Amino acid sequence: MSLFKAHPPQPIPASFNHHEDHCIAHPLTGLACWGMVDVTSQQFTQSGGAIYLRAGKHIGPHKGFGIRHIWMERGLDLIKWGYPTFEDVPRFVADIIVHGTDVVCEFDKMGDYQRVIVLRGRKGAAVLAPWPKGESGLYYSVVTAYRNRAPNGKAVAKVKAMIKL
Repeated sequence: MSLFKAHPPQPIPASFNHHEDHCIAHPLTGLACWGMVDVTSQQFTQSGGAIYLRAGKHIGPHKGFGIRHIWMERGLDLIKWGYPTFEDVPRFVADIIVHGTDVVCEFDKMGDYQRVIVLRGRKGAAVLAPWPKGESGLYYSVVTAYRNRAPNGKAVAKVKAMIKL
């Protein structure tokens, strides 16, 4: 291997044996809920809801969700960005999903709902997929997180933190 190539990411630790729907606690608050999507645009008819980062699964390139998917898809980049281990994935996501951050919609429907993107400048972006909760509510699950992409879209909401840090 060349000295100039990044090392492949470490495998996901065998001790991380959570079900894919297991909610990962926020590294600073310790809460399962990472904040709320607080809708601010009348053009966005979808309701807001709680944001969760789940253990997830990685199916293949650009297919999956949660911290397993983020690590397998972006692990080499995360190492370069200062998040050197699998255990650092929640910290990377927490650096993006913060109180007051814009939530953008590209109005590209996936099924019955719109995926949205939390934008935090140079820190990165996190894609959120809405899921039904009860009769009329939604919650948002982190699909992936990355840097170096400026999505086109309209700001439709803000992140409202559970606890302002």
